Amino acid sequence: MSELLTVSGLTVTARLAADDLRLLDAVDLELRAGQIIGVVGESGSGKTTLARAVVGLLERNVRVDQGAITLAGQTVVAPGVDRTDRIRGSAVGMVFQDASRSLNPLMKVRTQLAEVLRRHVRDITRAEVERRSVEVLAQMRITDPTRVLDSYPHQLSGGLRQRAAIGLAVVTRPALVIADECTTALDVTTQTKVVELFRTLVDELGIGLLFVTHDLMLASDLCDRIAVMSRGRVVEHGDADQVLEQPQQEYTRRLLAAIPSWS
Repeated sequence: MSELLTVSGLTVTARLAADDLRLLDAVDLELRAGQIIGVVGESGSGKTTLARAVVGLLERNVRVDQGAITLAGQTVVAPGVDRTDRIRGSAVGMVFQDASRSLNPLMKVRTQLAEVLRRHVRDITRAEVERRSVEVLAQMRITDPTRVLDSYPHQLSGGLRQRAAIGLAVVTRPALVIADECTTALDVTTQTKVVELFRTLVDELGIGLLFVTHDLMLASDLCDRIAVMSRGRVVEHGDADQVLEQPQQEYTRRLLAAIPSWS
């Protein structure tokens, strides 16, 4: 099976007043369609920078110095190259930590889904927009999609807002979805439901999922493979069970040891 997403030797630097700061250092990563890779690590490890690099959402003072990102064999990011505007929202969907960053508080969910579909799906009809909007919310396991479509974000619970945000990311049927700490603000029960939803979406739609989280146990429940990041580098990468049960790196072992035990 060919790779959907390939990150090769990606090195990213932030320009600061005093000195340059290396954010990513020769990062390698591969993701296939129908696969979930968890990118885990402490705050500041570089995992969010990696996610943002894939969709071209790096800050203005941040540059790609070396390496490349390819999607389905096409280079989209490299030094002096940024073609992410061609894939963002169509071939790649993004789910942020806070649903309010994905959802416009002044627009009903229906309007937001319609706007995304009209922007990225050529010649789509009004009837098709309505059909796909209802369909995607049903895929989010929302039992009353019409009510949610006609609601503003503030009228929905946190769990429903996050499901609507995920729906916004997948309504164009992208090949790749990036979820950046998207369960952090949710209670444990809702987290579990969102994780189950992601697994179902990957199985049903065949998408690739890059799941960024600081929670190793959450990653173990969801992911096929895990990449552990520290100080801008991938320090360990392998099958989820292997990384969690037989970690090879001291940093990974320290992360696992820091997980609270209820025994």
